Amino acid sequence: MDELKEVAKFICSTEAGDLPKDVMEAAKLPIIDCLGVTVAGMEDPASRITAEWAETMGCAPLSTIFRGFIQSSPAWAAMANGTAAHALDYDDVSFSMMGHPSVALVPAIVALAEAESLGGADCLLAYVLGLEVAAKVGQALGGNPYMIGWHQTSTLGVIGASASCAKLLRLDEEKTAHALGISCSLANGIRANFGTMTKPLHAGMAAMNGVIAAQLASRGFTSNPDSLFGENGFAQAFSADKERREQLKDSLGNPYEIITPGLSFKPYPCCRGPQGAIDAALEVRAKAMEEKGKIDHKEIEKIECRVPEWLRGVVVYHQPQTGLEGKFSLEFCVSAAILDGKVGVGQFTDERVRAQDIVETIAKFDWQDLQGEYGSAFTSEVTLTMKDGSAFSTRVEKPLGEPGNPMSDEQVYDKYLECVGTHLGEEVAKTTLESLRKLDALRDVKDLVKGFKRS
Repeated sequence: MDELKEVAKFICSTEAGDLPKDVMEAAKLPIIDCLGVTVAGMEDPASRITAEWAETMGCAPLSTIFRGFIQSSPAWAAMANGTAAHALDYDDVSFSMMGHPSVALVPAIVALAEAESLGGADCLLAYVLGLEVAAKVGQALGGNPYMIGWHQTSTLGVIGASASCAKLLRLDEEKTAHALGISCSLANGIRANFGTMTKPLHAGMAAMNGVIAAQLASRGFTSNPDSLFGENGFAQAFSADKERREQLKDSLGNPYEIITPGLSFKPYPCCRGPQGAIDAALEVRAKAMEEKGKIDHKEIEKIECRVPEWLRGVVVYHQPQTGLEGKFSLEFCVSAAILDGKVGVGQFTDERVRAQDIVETIAKFDWQDLQGEYGSAFTSEVTLTMKDGSAFSTRVEKPLGEPGNPMSDEQVYDKYLECVGTHLGEEVAKTTLESLRKLDALRDVKDLVKGFKRS
């Protein structure tokens, strides 16, 4: 059975006019969110290094690297921008994919569309299809690849990015299948590198390799049409359930992932795992502040945190030493929420992670596995007990941003305005947001990209 041919047929046969209006409209939000966190992540050391390195490649100036507004090739621009997009771990999540789709898709789409002078509607369609392929392949594979160490933002992101880029280049079914097959051999990324600069590089490489796969296929480069579920193929290599391959064909567009179940947007710039606990910790802090007026870390007796057991394999830094490690530390995220009253970009610095009040508070942290039934994979309970015996407790079933408790469009817009405005100025943030909200009417992506350049 040639699954990639079926996927290629779906990609090539689906046009914007075939999609429900809400599908195309819904695709605007993750593109807005992703470009916002890309700009916010531009000054991160991982972003700086990749952008500066890409500049040394001396490529044809066809696409823009947002950091420094450097011109490069679509592939290198996708790599640098994808790394910046994931640098803060502030980007969206697909639970079907078990990864972060937009940081692989959007940098590839924008870079290639800019080089090809394509319009906003082309980008929206490419995004919908790329997300659909990455998510539905993820569903067909099951969660085992992630649990044994693969980072599906990269391994599935590259397949989605190649689908998006193949659509942008208007490849026929045969060449689209070859692009997807090529991407199966360009999949990479291991969870061991979470909490380091290499994790955001996974997203950059997925975006870059998606561009490369489509561009090579457009020139006649070939691959095995049975490389997804076939013998010695992608599914076998990633230890997935090959028996679920039959689900893939019927699941494409039925329903569209962008609508059901939809994406999870992040209110906090860290791993999705601790964000339910952050919500709970902020509520606990509010209760304590109402009664006591302030929280002195020296007066804290204990912080009990109950989360699903599976998170032990994800948020693995129990005594973080860097801001990056703090993004994957349940103890730090909860402690920062209680002490600072917020968990934003400013919390995830080496200095804050190592601060004495944080270190002393983490030492009072009691991590417990959540028992019984709970409402989502991120349900969390936090109890703050003070030395005077007073205690404050909150349970959060679904963290803010998760389907079932989504961030509103306005909340995502505000996040974008803060991300872009902080780095490029309020006027750039407002004008680019307006362009993105009308993305389907944009004739040339070059005009959008130029809007990010400060005068």
